[in-house]
Amino acid sequence: MMEILEIDNQTYKKKVLKPFCRFNKAEFYALNSHKVDEVKYMIFNDGKDRFSLVLGIKDKIAKAPFSASFEAFSEITENNKIIHYHDAVSALVNWCQQHSIKQVKVSLPPAYYNVSHITKIENALLCNGFRLSVQDVNFEYYIEEFDENYEMNIDIKARQKLRASLKKNLLFEKTEAAKLVYDVIKQNREEKGYPLWMSYNDVIETSKIIPSDYFLVKDSEGKAIASALVHQINDEILRVVYWGNLMDANKLCPMNFLSYNIFKYYKQTNFKIIDIGPSTEDGKPNFGLCDFKEGIGCHCSSKNTYILDNGGLNGK
Repeated sequence: MMEILEIDNQTYKKKVLKPFCRFNKAEFYALNSHKVDEVKYMIFNDGKDRFSLVLGIKDKIAKAPFSASFEAFSEITENNKIIHYHDAVSALVNWCQQHSIKQVKVSLPPAYYNVSHITKIENALLCNGFRLSVQDVNFEYYIEEFDENYEMNIDIKARQKLRASLKKNLLFEKTEAAKLVYDVIKQNREEKGYPLWMSYNDVIETSKIIPSDYFLVKDSEGKAIASALVHQINDEILRVVYWGNLMDANKLCPMNFLSYNIFKYYKQTNFKIIDIGPSTEDGKPNFGLCDFKEGIGCHCSSKNTYILDNGGLNGK
């Protein structure tokens, strides 16, 4: 029988030696613990420590993640069978019922982070009363596809904009100027009316836990007009946390220039995928943003959120 063992942050760090990704590191949870009423570190044990999961609880609502893009069970024992996933989710539901949790929300990563693992989690969630609440459309770029034919393999409009940007004497650079990168992103969000969830201090503190790369695009006069913050989520997958350009630089097509050069930069590394993130809000597409990402060569996949609420938790 699967049971849940509640542990603390330091015990979690000792037991979970191979977290699913760097969002699942003990240090990352500790950094963000102030955002919820309490953090529950769980080990799922049936004679073996099989999985871990960390929940953030606020107002009797349990979330995984509570301060990241996604969450998945971390495997402690390898080669778990699908029954172990079902037993773990069943134990999670029972735990939430016993603790008077009103709702459980689990937002999973796109399947390419680990197809077998995530497929088993999704099946276990659905079979234990969770419902698919949101299907976001996530975009990702497979670095192996970047080569000398990149321009000819992308959408014609993206090709035209890239070629235009290449004629504008723009400069691309990887930089340590984190504040300048952040300030460009901040202005971009203000100009577009989009929220900026991370403060500059959040960016710096997170970079101490998750290796981060910073990129700038400058115009012919040396002014920073576009930037990107990229997290190394694991040893194969990168994630664009933020990227954007200043509105008055739109005519220079800096985002086409920036994305092209980021792809080119990582082609020289051992990373395999750049997760560009979703272009949907609660599942509803931003059509222009979706077109831009597909235009520059990205593929898309589902990023699903599952919810179990009142009825399921009350056993109805």
